Amino acid sequence: MTTRGHNGVISRVTRAFALACVIPLAVAACGNYSGSGSGSGGNTPAPAQGPAAAWPDVLKAADTEGKLQVWSVLSPAHNAEVEKAFEKAYPKIDISIAQYGPPDIDTRVDAEHKAGINSVDVLLSTDRMWHEQHLGDGYFQKIAGPDVVAADKLVRGTAAPSTDGTPKSTQALYDNDTRVITLFAPWGYAWNTDAVKTPPPSFESLFAGNTYQGRIGMNDPNTNSVNTVLFGKLSERYPDLFQRLGALHPTLYASSGPASEALGAGAVNAILAISAAAVAPVKKAGFAFDTKFPALATPAYGEVLSSAHSPNAAQVFVNWLMTPQGQAAWASGYASVLPNIPTAKNPAAGIEVFEAETVDPKQVAAWKDQLNKALGR
Repeated sequence: MTTRGHNGVISRVTRAFALACVIPLAVAACGNYSGSGSGSGGNTPAPAQGPAAAWPDVLKAADTEGKLQVWSVLSPAHNAEVEKAFEKAYPKIDISIAQYGPPDIDTRVDAEHKAGINSVDVLLSTDRMWHEQHLGDGYFQKIAGPDVVAADKLVRGTAAPSTDGTPKSTQALYDNDTRVITLFAPWGYAWNTDAVKTPPPSFESLFAGNTYQGRIGMNDPNTNSVNTVLFGKLSERYPDLFQRLGALHPTLYASSGPASEALGAGAVNAILAISAAAVAPVKKAGFAFDTKFPALATPAYGEVLSSAHSPNAAQVFVNWLMTPQGQAAWASGYASVLPNIPTAKNPAAGIEVFEAETVDPKQVAAWKDQLNKALGR
């Protein structure tokens, strides 16, 4: 077990997630694995496929492979707990989870694919637009584990229809079953308690005047579509948000990781829109740092690469993430996909979840252009 760290959405989830747990399903044969141990990269992209055998045979093959490499956007400490829980469930598989920011994951996978090499089996990331851009490039396998299928069936079968025109989450699997929502990450704002003596009561308090002019940070909308979507949705609540942000001359950070570190070090006084994933290790380190998460969240996805060296172990791991035990470890402190996870903050408890699936890519591009214009770029 090795954990390494590297610093670098749009619907209200229905109360279907609060219903009782998953229904185990059998998995039928789905064709051969592509790129198994081949490092096929960008030379001859293979179509995304799932396991070629019944699930018991996949489990046996995973034990034979015996190792697994995962890249995750969550913190090293969080990943270490996930490693321990997975290896307890599957002691014959040695899993190693490395942390990278979302833009780093995208860039590294693109570079490896182009070079025809591969050093990772599973991605746990947040950029669905990057995923969609590469659907035709042979990057991804179908995800076909029984608990993944059951979770998707649960959501599809129990999601209530919209009565107010608000889009609702109706599935867990997307993009020809190559991407599965594994958790929902809360977003909020943070401030340095040495510099800010009165806690900001709301998002709007950070940009309502010039208190934080030149002393506020934010995630760069150019590095990840999730950043763009989050600010875009906030602009629907606060119509002049982009102009207000431009007037504050914010410092831009590639992701919440470096933003939270800068805040803890006193480089800025506050951060607008920061993920819970990045906050935990900085707060644990004892920095003068506090946060508020006013019931907003975005999804994190599981993806299995077609070039995986351990394709069976990869399928087993992603399937385990969607079991109650896997959710208890992976979604601990976050909002879980499955209901009744004691370690998680469940969507039914009042968290408003934003899924990128329901955002028109043209709208995302428009928000990005508007943000960049307001920021003087």
